[in-house]
Amino acid sequence: MQEKLDSFSFNELSVKQADALRGVLNNFKKLLVHKSNVKATFSSENNSFKDKLITRANSEIKKPLHGILNNTEKLLKSNLTMEQEKIVKDIQVTSSTMLNVSEDLIGYTTSNDINENLSIPIKFKNVVNDVLFLCNTLITTDNLVLNKKIDSDIPKQLIGDPSKLSQILLNIVGNSIQSTAKGEILVTASVKENYTDNVILEFNVNDTNGTITDKKALEIFDIYRQDNSKLGLGLNVAKELIESLNGTIYVSNRESVGTTFTFTIPFKKPLKPLTATNIASVSGINVLVFEDNKLNQKLLEFKLDKWQCTSFVTDNCSTGLEILENNIIDIILMDMRMPEKNGDEIAEIIKSHTNARISNTPIIAVTADDDIQNSKEFNTSNFTNFLLKPYTSEELLNTLLEQLQKNANMETLTSNHINDHGDTRKLNLTPVLNECMGDLGMLQELVKLFKNNALEFIGKSIVHIKNEDFEALKFATHKIKAGLKMMKTDALFESVLQMENAIKDDVDVKHLNFLYNCFIDEYPVIEQQLDDELLRLAEEA
Repeated sequence: MQEKLDSFSFNELSVKQADALRGVLNNFKKLLVHKSNVKATFSSENNSFKDKLITRANSEIKKPLHGILNNTEKLLKSNLTMEQEKIVKDIQVTSSTMLNVSEDLIGYTTSNDINENLSIPIKFKNVVNDVLFLCNTLITTDNLVLNKKIDSDIPKQLIGDPSKLSQILLNIVGNSIQSTAKGEILVTASVKENYTDNVILEFNVNDTNGTITDKKALEIFDIYRQDNSKLGLGLNVAKELIESLNGTIYVSNRESVGTTFTFTIPFKKPLKPLTATNIASVSGINVLVFEDNKLNQKLLEFKLDKWQCTSFVTDNCSTGLEILENNIIDIILMDMRMPEKNGDEIAEIIKSHTNARISNTPIIAVTADDDIQNSKEFNTSNFTNFLLKPYTSEELLNTLLEQLQKNANMETLTSNHINDHGDTRKLNLTPVLNECMGDLGMLQELVKLFKNNALEFIGKSIVHIKNEDFEALKFATHKIKAGLKMMKTDALFESVLQMENAIKDDVDVKHLNFLYNCFIDEYPVIEQQLDDELLRLAEEA
C-alpha cells in the first residue's frame, strides 16, 4: 500500500480529499509500526491473554482499514486519471484482503476447535501472491526487500484451507519483516512429495536477521518464553495452524547471517471432473454393489446406469456370490456395515473362493470410517481401495477410474495365458530343448533350477512386500525375469514385469499384493505344465 501511495499523484484531487487520504494511510502505517513493537507478557496461569490481545489489536486495526475503504470509495467517484484509478483500486483490494485476514484471525481465536479445516479449491499462486503483496505494505524501509520463488511444478489448483494458508504466511513473513532491519526476505515454495491424490509442499522463509541466537531459536515458537524482542504472537499461531493441517515447522539459524523457517503443508489434488471422456471410460463395466440401505441402492444404481455400467445390487452374501459365479464382475463396491455378515466377512469369503477369477475380483470398501486403514476390526488387505461416505459423484467416478487402471494391468496378464476358448495356454519346451542341443537331461536340470528359483521368489517377495523393502523386491524381480523368459512362461513373466513397474511409480502395496497373488495362483498351473512337457518330450525321444 505504501508502494502504491508513493506512486499516486494527489495533484488532481481537492485539498480536502488529498489530506483525508494521506492522513488515514499515514495513521494506519504508524499503527502497524507501533503494533510490531508492542511488548507482550504472557503468564501460563492466564491462557486467554493471547486471545484478548489479538482481539484488541484486531479491533484497533479494523478502524483505519474501514477508513481507507471509505476514502477510496469516494475517490473512485471523482475525476481520476486511469493510472490514479488503478492505484486506488489496488489500495482498495489490499485493504479488503487485510480486513478479511483480520476477520479470519478473530475467527481463529474464538474457535473452539482449531482442527476444523476448510477443504475447497484454491488457486495456490494467487493466494501466495496476494499475501506477499500485503506483506510488502508492512515494509517501512528502503533497506529491506521481499522476494519470492514459486516452483512451476506446483499444481495451479489445489484443495485446502486458503484462510489458514494466508494466516500462516502472513504471520511468518510478517515476523521476518518485523525482526529484519535490512537485506532480503526470500519466500520459496516447492513440491516435496508428489502423490496421485495429494501433494506435500515445502515452504522456506529466509531472512537476513542475524540476531536470533541458538537458545532463542529453540524457544521461538513458545509464547510463554519469548523475551522482549520483536517476536510476537505470529510464530506460535502459525505453528498451531500448520500442525492443525497435519504439517510441520522448524527453524534453522546462523548468528550474524540469517534465519530460515521451513514448514510443510499437505494439499489434496482436485478430482477429475465428470467429463464425457471420464464417463466413457467406465461405460460397459460390470459392478457388483453390496449395500443394505434402500436409498443408497437406488442412488448407486441410478448413477451407474447413467454412466452405462451394468450394475448388480444386493444386500445378501449368498446372492452376491451367485452373481459373481454367473457373471464376470470388474469391480465390487462393498459397504462395510451389512446386516447379517459385514463387508469384511463377505470380502474374506470372496478372497478365499476356489475360482481364481472370483477371488481376484477387486473389492472397494465403502465406509464412513476415515481411519479404516489403521483399524484392527477389519482385514483391510482384502480391499484394493477405500471410498469414504458421504462421497460425491466425482469421487465415485474417480475411484472407479483408478481401479480400472489397475485392472488394465491385469488384462495383459490374463491375455498371455488364456485363449479364446478360456483354456490355459499350453507350454512348449521344444525351443528350450533345442537350446540344450537336444540334451533332455540338461533340460530337466533347467526345469528343476527354474522351480527352485520360482519358489525362492515366492518366499522372499511376500516378506519384502510386508516389510515394504522395495529395493530388495526390485532385485528379486530382476533376478527371476531371465529364467521366466527362457522357459517361455509368459504369464508369470508379465506378473513380475508389472510388479517391477509398480515399484517405479508411487508404490501401491495393495496393488503389489494383488500382482503377487496372481503369480502364486498361476505358478501351480505352470509347474504342472512343465512336468507334462518333460514327459511328452521324454516319450518322443
